[in-house]
Amino acid sequence: MRAALVAAAIVLTVVAASAQEIEVAGVVVDARTEAPLAGVVLSLDGQSPGATTGPDGRFRFTLSPGPYVVSASLIGFALFRQAIEIGPQPPDPLTIRLSEGAGAFEEHVTVTGATGGTIGGAAGQEGVALHGRDLEVLRGVTLDDPLRALHVLPAVAATDDFYSEFAVRGSPFRHVNLLVDGLPSPYLMHSVFGVADGGSIAMINSDAIGSLGLQPGSYPQHVGRRLGAQVGIDMREGNRERHQARLGLSGTSATMLAEGPLAHGRGSWLASARRSYLDLLLKRIDDGNNLAFGFTDGEAKLVFDVTPAQQLQLLAIAGQSRFNEKPDDLGANDEATVKGHSWLAGLSWRMTPSTRYSITQRIYTTGLGYRNRNRDDRILDNSRSNDVAWRGDAVMAVTPALVVRAGGDAQRLSARHTQQRALNDQPDLTTIGDYDRQGNSASAYADVIVHPSTRATLTAGARVDRWGPTKTSAGSPWASLDLDVARGLRVRLGTGEYRQFAELEQIAGVAGGGSALRPESATHLDIGVSQQLPASLSAQATWFIRNERDVLWTPGSEPRRLADGTIQQGRGDAPWVNALDGHARGLELILRRDRPSGLSGWLGYAYARDRYTETATGESFWADFDQRHGLSAFGRYPLSNRTTLGVKFRAGSNYPVKGYIGQAPQSLNAPPLFGGDRPLFYQLVESRNTLRLPVYSRLDFRLDRIFTWSKRRVTVFGEVANTLNRRNLRNVPYDVDRSGRVFDPTGTLLPILPSAGFVVEF
Repeated sequence: MRAALVAAAIVLTVVAASAQEIEVAGVVVDARTEAPLAGVVLSLDGQSPGATTGPDGRFRFTLSPGPYVVSASLIGFALFRQAIEIGPQPPDPLTIRLSEGAGAFEEHVTVTGATGGTIGGAAGQEGVALHGRDLEVLRGVTLDDPLRALHVLPAVAATDDFYSEFAVRGSPFRHVNLLVDGLPSPYLMHSVFGVADGGSIAMINSDAIGSLGLQPGSYPQHVGRRLGAQVGIDMREGNRERHQARLGLSGTSATMLAEGPLAHGRGSWLASARRSYLDLLLKRIDDGNNLAFGFTDGEAKLVFDVTPAQQLQLLAIAGQSRFNEKPDDLGANDEATVKGHSWLAGLSWRMTPSTRYSITQRIYTTGLGYRNRNRDDRILDNSRSNDVAWRGDAVMAVTPALVVRAGGDAQRLSARHTQQRALNDQPDLTTIGDYDRQGNSASAYADVIVHPSTRATLTAGARVDRWGPTKTSAGSPWASLDLDVARGLRVRLGTGEYRQFAELEQIAGVAGGGSALRPESATHLDIGVSQQLPASLSAQATWFIRNERDVLWTPGSEPRRLADGTIQQGRGDAPWVNALDGHARGLELILRRDRPSGLSGWLGYAYARDRYTETATGESFWADFDQRHGLSAFGRYPLSNRTTLGVKFRAGSNYPVKGYIGQAPQSLNAPPLFGGDRPLFYQLVESRNTLRLPVYSRLDFRLDRIFTWSKRRVTVFGEVANTLNRRNLRNVPYDVDRSGRVFDPTGTLLPILPSAGFVVEF
């Protein structure tokens, strides 16, 4: 009898337990696009088996009541962990939002039958060109540089593998407005400073970036004083729910990133550090080189909600770089060591008293310092630049159809630079340049956004700048009109006047043009048409014109042949002057597919012409970064929910051979110029930029594979850069003899270069 009672109790317990099992269902979506994600691997700590989302992003578990931790992993998205509490009643369907990129996300909620569970953050900002998954693939394993992700965009031309900098619509990088969290950041590059052919890498860890955007022209000039495009980098916040870390090893550097909450979720912190071993890559490119280049950098971001309506943010970025070359065969004026350091630090206070208006105040400092020494350890260059500034911005929604924005800044600039050189290769150095200058600048802007109808948006505004170093004031208006012409068809018209003022180096340096230099100016006109297509496709065409005036140049700095046949040697102290007027025009086409699963990417083509005329002489020549035709393609394809294949391809008709360089007379049966072996020498000619570098072409492949174990995830990746081993050329400093022969004006770029790395997240 007792045995029967025990058996009955066991049966009743099992039946009761079965009755207590609760079905938990839900869907996993992309946090930015809200599109369902297929193939997401979900698991519960201490439970097996897991689940995988279907084509519609949906999943389901059968669980007993109690606490659980749900993990969700999909390659290209942050590792997600969620603490949930299953009650006695079936909960409403869950929505898990996965964020793109490197960061992970975790929060704690209680899931009950009365309230639905919504898991994850809000969608990302609209209008940003590149987000987490694309950034991870496009930045590259070999150099791990976020700015190189922009090289594959149609408006961008970048045919020098050693430089992070690029040209936009034929305009050089010095005209690009680079912003980090809304702060002007012209110095954040690792480079061999003061050297004409040093290369560069952006001083920002890609894992700390939330988004990266490019505006080629006709943008609102809230942060102005640049002639060309605007690049915006938004650093992501740390995790507000849990501490986590990420360790990585790439083709050129080792990285560490950690993040976590502050004050029980009222804020967050994020810190990152990176150390390079780039000298090993240089050895791979050239076995006989005696160069060494390395860098370290770090970022930190703190966010704290003082009240629900007020938030403080602290951002700090700093880095050091070091270049060494063995003193063998170095002259007294050649750099044997170059040490540089750059920084950006800013404190922001954002106040949002209501949903109708907000005010943001920022104070920040940014700068660059470097010191170059020769073979005898004597200082050739000692330079330091520093900007300290305040900036304020306000936004007010007057009515639902009218938004007013206004702001301004005040800036204190300082720069000093001492240059010493040996005369006739003597050991003693002579000071050839020495300045220490300061100046103030200020600006104010205002614009309005008007919605005259549900299909039209009009933006119009202007800014006024006062540039103290040249005692110049200038105004810069802009306007744009966006029209929804038909379903999925959108037209945008934009125009604006953009100005760039002379830097202290251009005013007071060895080649300083003095305080009479006028601001460079450019008028942009853009007409764009975009169409949404089936299968998540979109097509866009943009036609642009840019007219430039008073562009700064140094006539006489390059050697050339004069009309009478004599040779004019270039002057290192040729002054900066407002010498050039320019005219650029072109067309950009792009077909893009943006899907969380399946094939994503774009195919782009750009046609452009950019030509300058020296106003004093009437001499006309193609711009240094004029590239007539450019083709770019990027594809990202998930081979499985753990493996992704990325492909990048860039080809362009390339830049001119910079300078007054022409083809030397050909000997009988000599190879054609740039065909086969390069000629032994060229010659100086009367016209500038008449020759072209050969067509640039590069194909890169990348493969990523993830492995997940409960709280940890490992991503292993490999890349083959320049897979076809294309022999590309670039402009380099050249030598000229007394007869006008030019030697070695071009150099080779990266050969085929495989590399690999891994990232551990925990």
